Amino acid sequence: MSNMISRRAVLTGLAAASLGARQARAAEKLRVGKAVAEVFGYVPLDVGMTYGIFEKHGLDIDELIFAGGNKMVQAMVAGGVDIALSSGAEIALVGKGAPEIAVATITDSPAFMAIVVGSQYHGDGVDSLKGKKIGVTTSGSLTEWIVEELNLARGWTGGDRAQPVAIGGSPTAAFAALKLGQIDADIGGLSTGYQLEELYQGRLLIDCSAYIKSIQLFTIFASNAIVRQNPDAVRRFVKGWLESVAFMQTHRAESIPIAVKSAGWSTGVSERTYDAIMAKFSPDGRFRAEAMETLRQSFADLKTLPEPIDISKFYTEQFLPGT
Repeated sequence: MSNMISRRAVLTGLAAASLGARQARAAEKLRVGKAVAEVFGYVPLDVGMTYGIFEKHGLDIDELIFAGGNKMVQAMVAGGVDIALSSGAEIALVGKGAPEIAVATITDSPAFMAIVVGSQYHGDGVDSLKGKKIGVTTSGSLTEWIVEELNLARGWTGGDRAQPVAIGGSPTAAFAALKLGQIDADIGGLSTGYQLEELYQGRLLIDCSAYIKSIQLFTIFASNAIVRQNPDAVRRFVKGWLESVAFMQTHRAESIPIAVKSAGWSTGVSERTYDAIMAKFSPDGRFRAEAMETLRQSFADLKTLPEPIDISKFYTEQFLPGT
């Protein structure tokens, strides 16, 4: 009997050791980049890392923060990034030869973006922006297109047109430009408006869903190299991401401190941002035809890509759960 118990214990130990070894081998390092830190749409990455969701899928995430999507694409070209969290506008770079492909939707809701104004601004609502100067990141950017779409939606032409003014992409630059009167308003994340209100330096005027129905706004990209060499890791990352989003939707108290830490906002700004847009994350990562068509049209309007544009070549749903 003692021999039997001893043998069973040995076999159990060997099985446990084998399982541990398999788990250790499965914990593959994945280099995941954020175009910038201050975007609520990218917070699920930090939540999934904090609560072991990606680890459960055998992934060891190495988080990388960049000063804009172009810098991150350069790192991907150099082979330094496997997965990228960026704006849908980066799909245009795929069309220009960037070695990546869009693999999942983070959100296609324009409500993540907003038009904010400084404390000296006295107008209210969309129509108060007629003829005003609105800050955008750069010429030819998605934020510039958002201004032009406002002109189109309101029928503003000539001197009535809202004028895009390139000021860079940081909230600090926007705050300074508003304060100095270089611009009347700025396009940024919803959180920028809440930050201005908390600092008594301005306010949120409107979110962009007031005149844009949907657009492929924030997106997960995978490098061509990781798609080729380890497609299963891409699939596990996307699954972990969607589970992280689902966790956030039912764990507000746990998610807010992570947003504070990862995005650098106050608790109040993080809470307001969560409450306004948490429900607008994609629950399944799928690319909706309407949102992709709006993005394609933005490329055509800005002459980002030569027409005709077959945008279907630049994204895939093969890594989504159930596909």
